[in-house]
Amino acid sequence: MEYDLIPFDEIEVVDFDETQYLKTGIKQLDKMICGFGLGQLVVLTGPRAGGKTTLIGNVICNFIEQGHYGFLFSFEMANPRLRRWLTLQALGKDNLKERRTQTGRTISYPASKEKEQAAASWIGKRLRVFNNAGFNKNNIMNLIKRYIKEIPQTKFIVLDNLMKIDFSGGGDQKYSRQSEFVKELQAFAQANNICVILVAHPNKVKTIPRIEDVGGSGDIINTADTVVFVHRVTTDFKKRAIDELKWEVTAPEFKADNLIEVVKDREFGDDNSFIAVYFEPKAKRFLNKRDENAVYGFDIRTYQPKMRPTLTEITDDDGEIPF
Repeated sequence: MEYDLIPFDEIEVVDFDETQYLKTGIKQLDKMICGFGLGQLVVLTGPRAGGKTTLIGNVICNFIEQGHYGFLFSFEMANPRLRRWLTLQALGKDNLKERRTQTGRTISYPASKEKEQAAASWIGKRLRVFNNAGFNKNNIMNLIKRYIKEIPQTKFIVLDNLMKIDFSGGGDQKYSRQSEFVKELQAFAQANNICVILVAHPNKVKTIPRIEDVGGSGDIINTADTVVFVHRVTTDFKKRAIDELKWEVTAPEFKADNLIEVVKDREFGDDNSFIAVYFEPKAKRFLNKRDENAVYGFDIRTYQPKMRPTLTEITDDDGEIPF
């Protein structure tokens, strides 16, 4: 017979298992919270152009390098632009060339078609990208549930971003449906032992955004297991950090290009901890140190094109790099 209440000593004993964490490749972040946990909901947030897209690409490439399978819902950019963005990050600066636009902007692109195909094949073996024409929350959950059965080895799902998903209705009804959706994502992550990464933008504020500034339903932050901010270290950020966070003018964080801030973590409790990263503009990567040059596990010299089924076709276009 089952009871709603059970004796404390009958609860299953579960030891901490570091293999249940996916390493992000950001060394200090992985050291601080062991990575992003399986069975957990991670909320990634931060100001516009703060580096959220860059961090997502870094994390996905590192997850793939570890052999993990995943899904990506991107409502921020069309799939052809998404392919170009991820390919640049996978290839790294040594496999890229640059050209100037008529307006003087610098654009990075793969040094050869073979290199582009090698990186795309490496990504495509483990990442499925969904057709981003439909933003309705019911469509998204139905697709996730359907394909998790077809690819049960899936370990991560990324949704970018919450504010682009259709929660038909306005006002309190919209926030109520947002809350239900986020809770469903967290429950799904637990039930299937996968990591769900949800991007949620903060409200527009004239200060350094804090956890209470994350837009949408308040249950977004309450439900999340881990919440991570990404900040860009601009002149404005430095001024606000001195005024609001009482940092010294000589704070070492100001030497970084971006800062990753852990504002909530259920397991380790690290909050308001800042991690310095450095932006490499050619490959659009975050680096642990300025001279870092990570090389992922595909060999462009031995690449041979081959046919394989995909959930959605990703093709090239003539658009600009989305950065």
